[in-house]
Amino acid sequence: MQNTIREAVLQCYGVPPGNVRSLGGGFYGRVFLVSLETEPFSVVLKLYLFPGLAAREAEQTRLLSEHSLLKMPRIYKVLEKERTGLPMDALFMEYIEGVNAGDFDAAELPETAREAIGESIVDNLIGYHRVVNPEGFGILSSGRYCPSWQEYYYPIARGIVEKAGRLWEKGQISDQVMETFRRSIEQFRNIFHLPITQARLIHGDYNTWNVMLDRDRSRAVAVIDPFHCCWADSEFDLYQLDNANGKGYGLLERYSRKMPLSGNFQAKRRFYELYTEVSHYHDAQVEVNLESVEALTERLNDVL
Repeated sequence: MQNTIREAVLQCYGVPPGNVRSLGGGFYGRVFLVSLETEPFSVVLKLYLFPGLAAREAEQTRLLSEHSLLKMPRIYKVLEKERTGLPMDALFMEYIEGVNAGDFDAAELPETAREAIGESIVDNLIGYHRVVNPEGFGILSSGRYCPSWQEYYYPIARGIVEKAGRLWEKGQISDQVMETFRRSIEQFRNIFHLPITQARLIHGDYNTWNVMLDRDRSRAVAVIDPFHCCWADSEFDLYQLDNANGKGYGLLERYSRKMPLSGNFQAKRRFYELYTEVSHYHDAQVEVNLESVEALTERLNDVL
């Protein structure tokens, strides 16, 4: 990894990296803070474990930035391994100093700070959701859009059932989980029975782990790391509002006071969270957290 970091920095800036500090990572990449001898002096370098994700995140970040009330990182450079000879895709972006909002109990904050942070996180999300693609639902800049969310999302959901089947065949998920996938996809039309008329801009991975606070933890300052950003049902973004310490900020309740939820929100929410979680385990080729998946399965079963 160190050789890759060095080569990527040399290709982008023409100088070797100075100090390199890991900022963590997730299913799909590893993130580093790199110091440079030239401007901008400090950059975030994200290395991707799978091809195509660097360019995709760059496009998503640029579009979301146009409509974001909170700062998003400026994109400096995308390096794709097919064109650079690097062993993996790389993305250079602006470093935004701060504290991750998901890393501590929100109850630790003074009430005024907690209120302000919760309101900022929700208002920022609503800012994305107010952006509508009149051409319909689908991948950003694809030029191929569906007039119906159900028409667009059903093949994706069917594909996730197939992914779950492959995990089940390997013994990574239980018979009970697989049965819930079979039953829920059969009930897709019942779960998604209400029309979704507008294709709205979503972040796709909107939780407090992807929100930065200032150093004194008094206000939200930035949003990072979109993933499933596309033109979609805006409520796809909402199931993550309770993740991490989101409940401590009252995010879902705040959102629902400002943007009324659909009559079938609870069923959609439970569908989205199980299907997306299992899809991540499959696509990232990591071990399934069966305890977590079974808990999500129970929640979906409760609304089927």
